[in-house]
Amino acid sequence: MSYDTKYKELVSHILNEGTLQDCRNGKQLIIPHHSFTLDFRKDNPILRLRKIYTKGIMGEFTTLMSPEQLTNVKQFEENGCNYWKAWARPEGTLNLDYYNMMHPQLDDIIEQMIADPDSRRHVIELWNHQNVKDGILDLPCCWHGLTFTVIDDTIHLKWVQRSVDTMVGLPSDVFLAYLIMHHVSDLTGYDVGSCMFALSNLHIYEEHVENAQVLLTRTTADYDKPLKFELKK
Repeated sequence: MSYDTKYKELVSHILNEGTLQDCRNGKQLIIPHHSFTLDFRKDNPILRLRKIYTKGIMGEFTTLMSPEQLTNVKQFEENGCNYWKAWARPEGTLNLDYYNMMHPQLDDIIEQMIADPDSRRHVIELWNHQNVKDGILDLPCCWHGLTFTVIDDTIHLKWVQRSVDTMVGLPSDVFLAYLIMHHVSDLTGYDVGSCMFALSNLHIYEEHVENAQVLLTRTTADYDKPLKFELKK
């Protein structure tokens, strides 16, 4: 089953089975959890049912992987990613564990994967309970758990996400996971394999329902047709 088909089935499931509830930024249809697997040796990481702005996602990836400490939204914007200003402070500063927790762990994990590929401890965890409790982050991590497994010189990834904006965020997250896997592949010499997305709190905002219904009528021939969304903070 293709990525596009799996995505349409997920959207349909939320529309038909989701519970409408209040959240901190409006109303949403929500289901508790869902998972699917893509094999990037054959599956396209870019959703083909609507226009996906890959430049911004690649800019986000480039900024998060940069050795320069991430402190300001301008660093995203200089790399062509303009949506992080929604969470930046008025002066433009950002404090994100996507960067702060990622870098020391990723460097160690890459060394470990090269030295001991058969290890079952290639794990990165970005959720810092104390930082979230203290309210010092501009956005707590939505995707937060990465577990890499190496089999026959091929990297497989389990991607864990606590909250999923299905219409706006999920297609970007899938492509971002693909970029991270290729980054690790480039540094370790292993091939890219499959990624299992373990997702919680999947939601469609009430004002995105109409777009979701439109998307269910789309085919891959509509890959360049945009849908208009409001980005939620």
